[in-house]
Amino acid sequence: MLATLSLLVALAPPHAHVAPRRIAAPSRAAVVVAAAATPETQEALINKLRSANAAQLPALLGDNMGAVDQRLFLRLAELSDAASDDAERDAISQLASTVATVVEDLLNQAEQQLDADAQNAQALLQAAASASGEFDVPIPPERAEAVRAAVQQRLGALDEGFVATVSAYMKKAGDDNMEGLVELLREVLQIFAAEKLLATIEASLAADDALRGALTAILRAPSASWDAELRAQLLGEDASVGVTQFLGALRDKMGEVVLGMPSGSQVQGILAEYLSELTTAARKIAAEEA
Repeated sequence: MLATLSLLVALAPPHAHVAPRRIAAPSRAAVVVAAAATPETQEALINKLRSANAAQLPALLGDNMGAVDQRLFLRLAELSDAASDDAERDAISQLASTVATVVEDLLNQAEQQLDADAQNAQALLQAAASASGEFDVPIPPERAEAVRAAVQQRLGALDEGFVATVSAYMKKAGDDNMEGLVELLREVLQIFAAEKLLATIEASLAADDALRGALTAILRAPSASWDAELRAQLLGEDASVGVTQFLGALRDKMGEVVLGMPSGSQVQGILAEYLSELTTAARKIAAEEA
């Protein structure tokens, strides 16, 4: 299916006709909603803050942002009022002031990261767009290569925030019944997953040119072409890698990389989904050859 999506009104800025407009970056709260902190959680955090030194506060607060709200500062004020002497009262007041400053810095850093994640996502969307600012689904080969080049250029900066941003775009597009845009964004994530996997296993494939070549060709093929590419690389006359060896590489080399990532991370989820779909396609061919 080739469905041209005229998204200039939704995605292109009034002053430009080439690049898609920057989609408003979702807030972290829109992506991950933290459960409301209980009084016990906040009390435990206050105890940790009081025993921590200044250098430890940013990491401590960053790991516990879900427990930082107005109630935390009200509780610190209560503790200050109830302090037994001026020294303790001053220490608690100073802690509250320091916490407020650190939280503000952390929020500013998060906002800057959101901007960077949105800019990266927008750069990939721009690469996927035609000269007139339209999108085609599936992404035409030449534009897919442009997206791939943009991913490779930015790969080190494409992390949890980037995946969360693209996922939020997909949800918004789905809510707006823009299924074509959802599919396009899914293709962008598949290209990211392929390049991320290739980058993470590059060293382990250094001594096996045949396997590296087959994996690279298959991973860089669009999912719609996997069947044909798998047959060409694994069953063709010039094939130097068998289906069993290929499946073993998916399980041992790539699976190990994915399982070694932080459990529950969004990058891990995207890579695991990509590997699962590719493994299913390869097993289908293996079953035919059995």
